[in-house]
Amino acid sequence: MNQPKSQFIRVDRGISQFNHDYYAALGLPIISSPVYIRHVYVSIARILHPDVYGFSSEEKEIATQYLAKLVNPAYNVLMKEEERKAYQGIFKLLAKRLMQKSRNVPIHSAIACELMMAPNDGLYERSVSKIAQVQYQSIKTILEYTAQISELNLVYILYKEGYQYGADNVPPVLMPMSPTHPKPYVAPYYPIPAPKTSYPQPSQYKSYQPPTNRKSDPDETIIQTRIEERDTSAIADRLRICEIYISQGDWKSALKDLREILQLDKNNSKCHAMLGVVYKNVNQPQMAKVSLQRSLQINPREPLALKHIKELDNPNPSQTNTKNNSKSEPKPSPATTKKTPILPPQKRGWLSNLLGWASPDDRDDSRK
Repeated sequence: MNQPKSQFIRVDRGISQFNHDYYAALGLPIISSPVYIRHVYVSIARILHPDVYGFSSEEKEIATQYLAKLVNPAYNVLMKEEERKAYQGIFKLLAKRLMQKSRNVPIHSAIACELMMAPNDGLYERSVSKIAQVQYQSIKTILEYTAQISELNLVYILYKEGYQYGADNVPPVLMPMSPTHPKPYVAPYYPIPAPKTSYPQPSQYKSYQPPTNRKSDPDETIIQTRIEERDTSAIADRLRICEIYISQGDWKSALKDLREILQLDKNNSKCHAMLGVVYKNVNQPQMAKVSLQRSLQINPREPLALKHIKELDNPNPSQTNTKNNSKSEPKPSPATTKKTPILPPQKRGWLSNLLGWASPDDRDDSRK
C-alpha cells in the first residue's frame, strides 16, 4: 500500500491492458443500459465514501482514490451517450485488430477460460454479475476482481466478432493460463451457483422429460418470453433507483423516472404506489390519492400503498381536531356580537387579529 499514487490503480489484464475498461471498473457487462449503470454507480459510490468505508485513515484514503481514479471516470464516460457509443465502437475495432494480428493474449482467470471454451451471453452476464457482487467488498481484492471482469469482457467482444477458440479456420488470439491459485482453470476460480439468469429454467422442470409426441415451442414464443423476462428485470432495476431518489428526497428525478416506467408497464402496482408517495411529498394530495388507489386496484395488498393511503385518509389528528372544534363552535348572533367586547389588538394573538375572532381558549392563550 506504499506505492506512489500515480501507480496505485492499474489493471493489466483483459481489455484493460489495451485500453481503459470502464465497464470492468463498475463491474458491468458491456451491454448494460444507462439506467442500470447509474444504479450501480450510486451503490459503489456509497460503499467507497470516506465516511463509510473502513476504519483507519489509510483505508479511507485508498477508498477515495478508487472512487476518484477508477469509478468516477468510468461513470462520466458511460453516462454520456455519444461517448458511450464511441467507446463501444472501440471494442469492435480492438477485437478485429487482435484477430488480424493473431496474438496469443493470456487469460488468467478460470471463469474467463470457461467462457472462452463455451461462449454464450447467459454465462457471460452471470459471471460478471457474480464477481461484481464482491468486487468492492475489500480493498485488497478490488483490482483482482476488476481484472477478472475485464478478461470476461475481452472474451465476450471477441466472441461477438466471430472468434471461436480452437477452431481450425480461426487464428489463435487467446491463450488460457492455468492459475496457480486456488485451482486449475477447469474448475471455476469464483464458484457460480445455479444462477438467476436472464432466461431462468425453473428447478421443477430439471428432471422432467417431455413426451416424445409433444411439439416444441415455436421460436417466436421462446423469444417473446425472453424479452418479457428481460424487460421485467430492467423495470425492477429502475424501481430500485427510484427508491434511492425517494430516500434522498429527490422528488423531481423520482417523478420523471416513475412516469417513464408506467409507460412501459402501466399495471405495475409498486410503481403507482411510489408515485403516490412522491405526489404526497410534493403537496399534491389528490394526485397522490389517485395513484395509491390505482395501486390498490391492481394489488389490494400493496404494502406501500396501504400505508400511505391511510395517512391521506387520516391526516394529523391535531389538525383534524382543530378543524372539528372550529366547525362545532357556534356562530354568535349579531346582537351578541355587538355586545361582546373586542380585546385591544396588542393583547390578542396574531391569528386572532387576522381572523377577527377568537375562541375562549385562544383568548386565554393570548393573555399569557
